[in-house]
Amino acid sequence: MSLRLGVIRGALSLGSARIVASVLNALGILVLARLLTPEDFGIVAIATAVVTVAASLTEASLQPALVQNRNPDRVLVDTVWTMSAIRAVLVYGGVALAAWPLALAYGDERLFAVLLVAGLSGAFTDFFNPMLTLATRDMRFGPLVIFQVAQKACGLLLAIVLAFAWGNFWAIVVGNAIGIVLAALASYFLIPYFPALTLRRAREVWDFSGWMFLNQLCETVNWRFDQLAIGLYATKAQLGFYAMADNLAVIPSRELSLPLRNALFPGFSSLGEDRERLRKAYMEAQTGVAMLTAPAAIGLSLLAVPAVAVLLGEKWLVTAPIVQLLCLTYAFDTFITAVRPLGMAMGETKYLFLRQLAALFARIPLILLGFIAGGLVGAAAGRAASSLVNALISMMVVRKLLGVPLGKQLRVHMPTIASLGVMAIAVLGAWSITGLEGSLIQLLVLAPLGALAYAVSHWAIWLQSGRGEGAFLEMVRLAARMPGCGGLQRLAGA
Repeated sequence: MSLRLGVIRGALSLGSARIVASVLNALGILVLARLLTPEDFGIVAIATAVVTVAASLTEASLQPALVQNRNPDRVLVDTVWTMSAIRAVLVYGGVALAAWPLALAYGDERLFAVLLVAGLSGAFTDFFNPMLTLATRDMRFGPLVIFQVAQKACGLLLAIVLAFAWGNFWAIVVGNAIGIVLAALASYFLIPYFPALTLRRAREVWDFSGWMFLNQLCETVNWRFDQLAIGLYATKAQLGFYAMADNLAVIPSRELSLPLRNALFPGFSSLGEDRERLRKAYMEAQTGVAMLTAPAAIGLSLLAVPAVAVLLGEKWLVTAPIVQLLCLTYAFDTFITAVRPLGMAMGETKYLFLRQLAALFARIPLILLGFIAGGLVGAAAGRAASSLVNALISMMVVRKLLGVPLGKQLRVHMPTIASLGVMAIAVLGAWSITGLEGSLIQLLVLAPLGALAYAVSHWAIWLQSGRGEGAFLEMVRLAARMPGCGGLQRLAGA
């Protein structure tokens, strides 16, 4: 199978799983937001942030080492499983030991029991059958897709059922923990595998994973620092509003871009040392990812008020400004989605760590200053500004790895940036002129209008630029293969 078809197939497979997971997540948020209180979500946000940071302290991207390694034999698989088992014990032990001190620090004794249960989620999230990851090396994504959907579905469905029964934060904590543990156990039936304890190739795994541990630690602190900091100074209800805004903002862009990122890693790895092909593949892939996912984030930012009203209910409308700013955060991230798989495929994980470390030094002061100056909205604004800084840092890393100038990286995204501007003008202009009332009506009319304006603008820019090869043409060719879409190639002149 060719790299292009393999990546497309993987992206479609993982993308389908992520879409299903995103739909389930959106439905879960819609239901839980009406059953639980902002304070409930505040407690869950603290527990989730603590467990995520604890997991990152032992995160070493062990399973991706199977994809990057040139000789992934059974001994390597067993070594990765053994290291994952050790990590799971360390994660839960660390959370359990920190549970009581953290409960005292946050002034809520309930956090002690919550963290003891939530620690299971952190321990088992990545402790699944390593054969599922190894299969992606051969562009077989089916088993991993099933696992990812099952992991999300089990947790959400249990949380919803328990929310109806209990009506408090325990529904999310217990439901998520049970769902993750059950999915991890079920993964061993998808591809039969009976593990053996061994560390014979641990040094080899660590050569790849060592810098990824530091990278993941910085990435997690980057991602969760705002909620950890806000939780120390704001009320649980305020943190709940902020966490819910983040939960909603992340859905359209990050949930769509992650499967693309996961599919790119084995694709880039298959190119080996061919730097020229890797450079071309990266530029096309990154342009395509941003083109597909950035409009989802910007679209939600533009329509945050009606989206919050429809999805979450009137009591959550105060989160709309926060949603708008956090959507910008995730929009900036779509322009650097492929940097992580690129660095991993090249074995240059040191630069991924340095990128996250530099971003962390920018993010912490920006979020703190924003929070001091403007409360929750200010913190969200600081986070958005720090994501823009991170995007520029990441592009400098690409310049180091592939020799692609910063200006060229920005130029290839100009059609997407211009089309996003057209989309914003179309949505805001139509909203102002028509004076549409009713949140649902606004979404049903303005969301399709924005999508159409974006697509037409991209197409017009492509025609004006000479109909050259690139991400847009690849998307047209891919769409033309779908039933009933054969006219797309004739429309584009491809």
